[in-house]
Amino acid sequence: MGIYESGKYIEVHPTFLYESLSTFILFIVLMSIKEKRKFPGQLTYIYFIWYSLERTLVEGLRTDSLMLGNIRISQALSLLILIGATTLYIKAQKKPK
Repeated sequence: MGIYESGKYIEVHPTFLYESLSTFILFIVLMSIKEKRKFPGQLTYIYFIWYSLERTLVEGLRTDSLMLGNIRISQALSLLILIGATTLYIKAQKKPK
């Protein structure tokens, strides 16, 4: 897939398609484990982990990202959310009932 920008043809990834497919798969996963959750908040943590991982990966493919030096702002934020949600998930999983 490609676009014309400033008179030049540029090959780009259909990141909107990747995000849509990932979000649809995430919906199916969450609906399938909804009744089997082991602790309160598990579905929310899984959502944040999956979505922030997906955003971290897909943002690396985008050509129009907001940059701060060599760092994509969206990737950095998604990575922070991924680390935070994973940490909270592990703590919630280990909590005695």
